[in-house]
Amino acid sequence: MDRGTHTTATALIDAVRERTAAARAAEAAAFVAVGDWAAAHTSDEVVGDPITTLGEWDSEALAGDQFLELGGPGAPVVAEFCISEIAAARGCSFDAARRLVGDAVELRYRLPRVHARVVAGEVDVWRGRRIAQATRTLTFEGAGFVDRHVAYVAGKATGPEVDRLVAEAAARFDPETTEAERHAADGDRYLAIDLGDTAYTDPLTGTLRGTVNVHGSLDLADALDLERSIAHVAHQLGELGCDPNIDIRRSMALGEIARRCEGVATLEYAARDASEEEEPRPVRRARREVVLFVHLDQAAITGVTTGIGPGIDAYTGMTGIDLARLDTPGAPRGVVTVEQVQSWCGLPDTRVTVKPVIDLTADVAVDGYSPPDRIAEHVRARWPRCVFPYCTRSSRTADLDHCARYDENGPPGQTSTRNLFPLCRRHHRMKTHPERRTGRRWAYRPTDPAKNEPPNAVIWTSPLGLRYLVDRDGTRPWSPPDEPLGPAPSLDDA
Repeated sequence: MDRGTHTTATALIDAVRERTAAARAAEAAAFVAVGDWAAAHTSDEVVGDPITTLGEWDSEALAGDQFLELGGPGAPVVAEFCISEIAAARGCSFDAARRLVGDAVELRYRLPRVHARVVAGEVDVWRGRRIAQATRTLTFEGAGFVDRHVAYVAGKATGPEVDRLVAEAAARFDPETTEAERHAADGDRYLAIDLGDTAYTDPLTGTLRGTVNVHGSLDLADALDLERSIAHVAHQLGELGCDPNIDIRRSMALGEIARRCEGVATLEYAARDASEEEEPRPVRRARREVVLFVHLDQAAITGVTTGIGPGIDAYTGMTGIDLARLDTPGAPRGVVTVEQVQSWCGLPDTRVTVKPVIDLTADVAVDGYSPPDRIAEHVRARWPRCVFPYCTRSSRTADLDHCARYDENGPPGQTSTRNLFPLCRRHHRMKTHPERRTGRRWAYRPTDPAKNEPPNAVIWTSPLGLRYLVDRDGTRPWSPPDEPLGPAPSLDDA
């Protein structure tokens, strides 16, 4: 790419960024105006107050303007008719306007920190609304918990991450309901195999399909065990040359697992002496492994406490259920109760592994190319996500990339916690291989505090020479005034 073409391409990208920023600012201003309009049409009552019920009002009152509960507990009620003005002004349906006003009320009165970032243009309106929609059923204290923890990362938090935080808030501030719902969900578990005549015949032609439908609802730990077994057997079938369609191999794997389990119960016996008269016994095999990563805060390590007694939740100040954080590859991340973890570990065929505590402030290095488990776990604990700009993929499933290229004839200690970073497979390829059109590639380096750069971060340079800073809080464009944008990295810079 010559200099003139590069300048034109950069100008086009700059135009996209400028117009995107202007559109975000305009959308934020419109959203604030909706909130101001709703605030001007609120009542002194708030959601959760014992206000008059509709059944006690006369027919004239029922036909007039009513106050609606659009936010969660603690938010003011809003006059119904004011929503029609918003709908007309925006050219949308009443229901769409009602949802918009409800999100504005929820953010303004129950999520003030997130609302402030939306107003400032630091968080997209759609992200703020997504958080507001998730917190509506929480108590006022629970919403405040979510607000404190998500506000500073609201610009990058994904929907599942917000949902997990909301679930944690519900467990902390309404533990009785949470535990009751968990036990109620246990009663909803089932597994159905449709063996009826209509299950394996085509409903339209009546021809034999030879397949049946299987569906159910399992305990999380049981589902993880089943998923791991199916994936493993499906991979084995693929290596043996079975059908290339992964879905077909997975369905075949379930039948193979069933036949293997039957063999364990009926054909595999414990070794015994020929003189023994007792019947042979089935061999018990470990079917589940629970790996526990124990994370301790500074108070737990130093022994300095805040004076809060045992069993007291530091956020609520009340006795509540104990929570554990789930972080298993292939599993939904979030919190579960300690009682549920105990039920997983308490089975006689479960092997429990407790990983050692990792000091993330220490630097660890080895001389070989492949990092051992202790270094890999260290890097993934330090960087929970792929470090590519705006990527949200978990580091648990990412590759570990040598930021400075590994040299077989180089100095020792090149594979270290300071030179390894998680990159998902797609972004690892983008860092390794050039673009077809420009011949340039993405590249990154750790920040240098000596150059007044933020610590514990990386700076990426795009094929156009644009820079982005990525740290644990997210991604932002990076262009220090004393460091002009340079050319994009070529393959020779690898």
